[in-house]
Amino acid sequence: MKSRRQFLSASAALPALALSACTSTGPSNLITASTESRICKKPGGPSAKYFPNVVVMTHTGRRAWFYDDLIKGKIVGINFMSVKSEEQFPVTQNLAKVQELVGNKLGQGTFMVSITTDPEHDSPAILEAFAKKHGAQEGWIFVTGKPSDMQAIYQKLGPHGGYEGAGVNHHIWRYGNEPYARWAASHAMAQPHQLAQRLSWVEVNKEPNSKKA
Repeated sequence: MKSRRQFLSASAALPALALSACTSTGPSNLITASTESRICKKPGGPSAKYFPNVVVMTHTGRRAWFYDDLIKGKIVGINFMSVKSEEQFPVTQNLAKVQELVGNKLGQGTFMVSITTDPEHDSPAILEAFAKKHGAQEGWIFVTGKPSDMQAIYQKLGPHGGYEGAGVNHHIWRYGNEPYARWAASHAMAQPHQLAQRLSWVEVNKEPNSKKA
């Protein structure tokens, strides 16, 4: 089991970076904010230059900046999925169990973001039905968007080797605390209690507990 020093060293891939000078007239850090109301992208956070800040659509039909609205200021678990490949790769089914373990923290500073690798099929309406099927609560957000934008996110956050085509469903699960630039990765099909525990590890003043892993 990793020590605290080894665990937090994973965050080195996402260093703290300077804030940008861009300003915004829209609400801060809300996925319900209309992108049309903004003059430009909002000031960046610790990981601003790592995450593609493209416009995405959530399963509830809201437009959002991927980084500014879904990642910035949050503890978040991020995975890739597609509706068509869920039967073969039941990642969402596994994460539904993680959601139960996270409990009332979900949507209250801790979030789960599931990104489709098949945006041409997985429209907001299809993702909404899919989210409902798996019991997704507020705080678990499914996103789609332009294929080129989804590819940009995948190439940055997916496995090394680049984009492999629509519908590919890899098991990588990235998680971290954006304000403190604490980031690491795990397997999305790991035991649900292990994934929920890893989300708690990146909370401030939390120590990884090797006895419970």
